[in-house]
Amino acid sequence: MDIKKLALVLKSGGISVFEYFPERDTVVLYDEQLQPEREIADYLSLVEQMKAIHPEDLWKVIEFYQGRYESSIKFRYIEKDGSLSKKCMSGTAFCEADGKVVSIVGSVRDVTEDTVKEKNLESQARRDALTGLYNYFYGKKLISEYLEHKNPYDSCGLMVIDVDYFKDVNDTYGHLFGDEVLEALARLFTEVFDPKDIIMRSGGDEFVVLLKNIDDKSLLRKSMQLVKAVRRKQFSKSDFSLTCSAGVCFLPQNVSGYTYDQLFKNADWALYKAKEKGKNRYAFCDNLKRFELMDRMEEVGIGDIDARYMRNDLVSTAFEVFEKFNSFNAAMELLLKVIGIRLHLDRITVIRTNIKEKLAGRQYQWLSDKAPVVLDVPGGFTKEDFLTLFQSYDEYGTTVLQYDNMSMYSKDAENLLMQGGAKTVAYAAMYCEGQYTGAISYVTCQEKRYWSKQGRKQLGEVTKIISAHLAKNLVMNSVHQSGLAAIELDSLTGLISFSRFREETERIIVGGYGNTYVMIYLDFVDFKKVNQTYGYSAGDQLLKEFSNYMVENLKMAADVYFTRVVADQFILFMPCGISENISEGMASLIKKFEERYGGSFPGIKLKIRSGIYRIESSCTSASEAIDAANEARRKSSLT
Repeated sequence: MDIKKLALVLKSGGISVFEYFPERDTVVLYDEQLQPEREIADYLSLVEQMKAIHPEDLWKVIEFYQGRYESSIKFRYIEKDGSLSKKCMSGTAFCEADGKVVSIVGSVRDVTEDTVKEKNLESQARRDALTGLYNYFYGKKLISEYLEHKNPYDSCGLMVIDVDYFKDVNDTYGHLFGDEVLEALARLFTEVFDPKDIIMRSGGDEFVVLLKNIDDKSLLRKSMQLVKAVRRKQFSKSDFSLTCSAGVCFLPQNVSGYTYDQLFKNADWALYKAKEKGKNRYAFCDNLKRFELMDRMEEVGIGDIDARYMRNDLVSTAFEVFEKFNSFNAAMELLLKVIGIRLHLDRITVIRTNIKEKLAGRQYQWLSDKAPVVLDVPGGFTKEDFLTLFQSYDEYGTTVLQYDNMSMYSKDAENLLMQGGAKTVAYAAMYCEGQYTGAISYVTCQEKRYWSKQGRKQLGEVTKIISAHLAKNLVMNSVHQSGLAAIELDSLTGLISFSRFREETERIIVGGYGNTYVMIYLDFVDFKKVNQTYGYSAGDQLLKEFSNYMVENLKMAADVYFTRVVADQFILFMPCGISENISEGMASLIKKFEERYGGSFPGIKLKIRSGIYRIESSCTSASEAIDAANEARRKSSLT
């Protein structure tokens, strides 16, 4: 290729060429014909003063000329009209034999349009084509990153939203109108939720929203706001009305380690509850550990065992199961089942042994359909029998007992060790920090079993893995159990649970700070008539409206606690000045609610009773204050 052709190629690509001589600090600019056009001395000094190069990128350009970049850099360039363009500068250094750089031959190309295209393609890869919201893969990635790195003092909420009867929408009005509904819903989400929140279309008519840095009271209000806003939405088909159902999971502050999948399972469970109660509503997950129960049901079903677990090495499988599952109980159930099926066993029992008390009790147990349950209650043993068993363990920490060769044990020990119709039992010892804690029994009941040396070694290795994770789980439970127990929410209203309410108020009252608070007990008069006349769905909605109304009007500061005790009974704990007429204020608040919603239930007079107890210095507990407020409520119905 001659120089003219090369120049033409460079010109068509918008590429300009230069050569920089470090020793002379001089740059030579070449024209479109690749002929020297201009020479500039003291070039780096000029570059440092260039206002056209974006200040944040100036250092990259300087280091490029100083030879610290071997290939290329991109920098922002301020055009004469003030707009920003993107440039790409590439270069090749030419050196002498000793390695000294003689010159750097380089080129500069405008890549603004390419950058815009890249950003558009990147955005398209992240966004759902129909709604413009984040797609499932990128939305999940963002939420996972937020959960992993979020400030521990921030609480958040995950909401799973489903369009009610969406299949009927497509079947009745066509898929084009169905797309119109989803697009309108996406626009509504951007109005209802905060710009900092992560909104994604997870598939079909299902959406997921992560609400960042939000407390439980605000999350409750946002949930009701969403359901109402969707209900009010109007469309081109005048006879069409849209509703949605939402499941909500709240993650409190100072609680970490939860993943997207765990929160989604919790919120999805709540969504199922909302749909079960008639749709067109929201429901809260009542406990953050709810996902563990679902793991247990979903992952340990008879036909749901991953095929790999039935083929891979048992030791590798044990490591993978404990790594994969967030629920230790679910991992144990699955692993014992896999071991039992693969090794053709009838029963596996994890036995906790108390040497001091001479008792052996069951911790976990897997059974085939041919074996009975054993160790319903702990069994006792003698020191001599224990030593006989303990001293029989081999180099793998195992011992094998046969039902017809138990003469070395007492009759009671034989009944304990070989119970439940066992023919052969392989015991594998468990240790924690060097201390014997018990054993796992691997049992066959139909016939005697011979265990090879390799088989006993395998049992010993698997038992060590189980023992280590069991010890770890016990430690984790002792550290976190109290924290996890205090994060429950009422699934209907989203208010804090009664147990949590009592714990928080007890702390204030017993601590001697309660004399500036009041306890208020509230309930609906003849609420059962609402359920009987208009149905339980309408009754549930009324309770939600009431809880939301109270939250909105009381502003629900950090020192205000509100809970649903049971059915239509609520308790409020809030600060109150000595001179403040709390009775008058509460009566006015209740009256406004009765007037606003009374017309929704023709034939029923909507009335709410309240009992107020101002905390006295003699009050010693939250239960005492609740009882006093409840008694005041009962008396108010007699006046």
